[in-house]
Amino acid sequence: MKKETIVDRIEEDKAVLVTDDEETIILPADWFDDIYEGMAIDITFKHNESREKDALSEAEDLLAEIKRMNGDE
Repeated sequence: MKKETIVDRIEEDKAVLVTDDEETIILPADWFDDIYEGMAIDITFKHNESREKDALSEAEDLLAEIKRMNGDE
C-alpha cells in the first residue's frame, strides 16, 4: 500500500502529514532530512512476514521463560 502525503505543518518535533484522502499522519520530524512544509512524501507500507515470525518466536520464548520462572511449565 502506498500513501502520497504532503507535510501540512511541523509542530515542535512532529511532522503532520496529510494524505490525498485528507487522512492525518503524525511522525517524528527527525525521520526526514531537511523537512519543510509543503514537502511531498510518499509512504509505502509492506507486510514483513519474516520480521513478524521472528517477533512471534521471541514473544513465545519470553512467555515460556516467564512460565518456567513461575513454575507453570
